[in-house]
Amino acid sequence: MLVGAGGGFIIGPLLILVFGWENKMAVGTSLVCVSVASISGTISYLKLKIVDIRSAVLFSLAAMPGAIIAVIGLEKVDSAIFNILFALMLIATGIYVFWSPSSSEKKPEEGNENIKNNRGWWRVYRKITPTTEAYFKYNFIEPVATGINTLFGFISSFFGIGGGPLRTPTLVYFFNFPVKVATATSVATMSLYTIFGSAAHFINGNVDAQAVLPLGIGAIIGSQFGVIISKRLKGRLMMKLLSFAMIAIAINMGIKGIQGL
Repeated sequence: MLVGAGGGFIIGPLLILVFGWENKMAVGTSLVCVSVASISGTISYLKLKIVDIRSAVLFSLAAMPGAIIAVIGLEKVDSAIFNILFALMLIATGIYVFWSPSSSEKKPEEGNENIKNNRGWWRVYRKITPTTEAYFKYNFIEPVATGINTLFGFISSFFGIGGGPLRTPTLVYFFNFPVKVATATSVATMSLYTIFGSAAHFINGNVDAQAVLPLGIGAIIGSQFGVIISKRLKGRLMMKLLSFAMIAIAINMGIKGIQGL
């Protein structure tokens, strides 16, 4: 929850690489844990009043179809190819996040006072006032930001990562979201649509019910620590932490995939 990623990009690979789980079972179980952790994290972020609620609802609605369809697609992919695809997705995103400068790293109170002049039916204005600091002001093209979540919904269920590793940097670098708002909104988005993806995986037999409880408890505890730490870290540092974790996991997944060919 520290970077709005939900922990799925760690749980799934951990189950595959360390415990030798079948990919489908690891993905389904991971997504359930992401759902539980996201709900817990969302409650805390809502208390901090840092969630862009309208965006979270729209993003989750757009992501639901893809989250369900991905379960079908997962059945048709070889495990070695899955690992390589997972690695490529994570390493490309991780490198981009590491090297890209954030346009939203100014202090909250330094938001553009004339930002409303850039509005149109396609571009919306937001002002988020957290309980812990001054307000955040930003604007973005809402239809595009919403539509791209259909893809994120598919990726979330296909890889069991919740979509956060992609959504958070996308909101920051392409849609001008402040990092902390992007993080909280990404978590809130996952708390809604991952329920449907998790249900689809459960129906398809891709969830280890016995493992969900201990993993879910750990995910909840981790999500609360993530929320606490996120209040103390600079946004750019949060994004670098995300990139390092992605690249490290991607390398291991890629090696396993190549070995399985």
